[in-house]
Amino acid sequence: MKCLLCNNEKFICIHNGTRDVPNLKVMKCTECGLVQLDSNEYNTEQNYEEGGMLQNTYSVTENKTDNLSWETWIRETAGDDDRRYEALKEVCKGKRVLEFGCGNGGFLRRIKDVAADVAGIELMDEARRQLKKEGITVYRTLDEINEKYDVVCMFMVIEHLNNPDEVLEELRKRLKKEGLFVCETVNEKEALISQYGCNEFANFTYWSEHVLLFNSDTLEKLLSRNGFETVLNTQLQRYPLCNHLYWLSQGKPGGHMRWANLDEKELNDAYEKKLVSMGIADTLWYVGRKNSEL
Repeated sequence: MKCLLCNNEKFICIHNGTRDVPNLKVMKCTECGLVQLDSNEYNTEQNYEEGGMLQNTYSVTENKTDNLSWETWIRETAGDDDRRYEALKEVCKGKRVLEFGCGNGGFLRRIKDVAADVAGIELMDEARRQLKKEGITVYRTLDEINEKYDVVCMFMVIEHLNNPDEVLEELRKRLKKEGLFVCETVNEKEALISQYGCNEFANFTYWSEHVLLFNSDTLEKLLSRNGFETVLNTQLQRYPLCNHLYWLSQGKPGGHMRWANLDEKELNDAYEKKLVSMGIADTLWYVGRKNSEL
């Protein structure tokens, strides 16, 4: 086993088992700190094509981790889709936008109102069928695309890639000169693990489909070597303080729904600011510009 980022062969095991495969080990490179599973054999294209995400993604509203309906999936991602739209609407205004791994199309459904043109890449057969009905162009693979785009987005996808270097190289080719690449992914240093040591959360969050987990430094290193110059490398906190308190008290997800009476903007803003300053917020947010010299 070699580190995907630095080729180091020395790792420490930071967790035994994932929520769906008990014999998988979560390993951390002793040199660069990249976290990766000791095997990616369970992370297959066929699983995504057949809708494995809908069978393995936890639903807060339904309090289960399998067989989500298309409508429920759209409701579940609405908050993140709104947030991404607000963050990128000015960047995407009048531009050609491509989203790699567009899922149920929540971001594309919003951004198409301000962009010149939008398209998605998605392996899931059902998602492509549903989005086609809405008139949103979605391809199965990058091989089907010859056009170039001003903005390429990848939200909560890079952690699923067995071969991120190959995908990033192809995405970079489809960016116009000085084009922007936006990447959002989970933070392997997130507070529930690195600060609070919540084993229940670790048992829940480690997953056979999350084959790579990054922190701000390792994500930037990966993107830099693939031809992107950093414009912004920051973090954000998707889940509020009451969610963390619920995990620590009850050992279960969904605290932001069940303890919503503790959910106050001023409190959450202060908590997020502190977590970001410590590098342990739950989500990484990276914006890079295509390096035209490469």
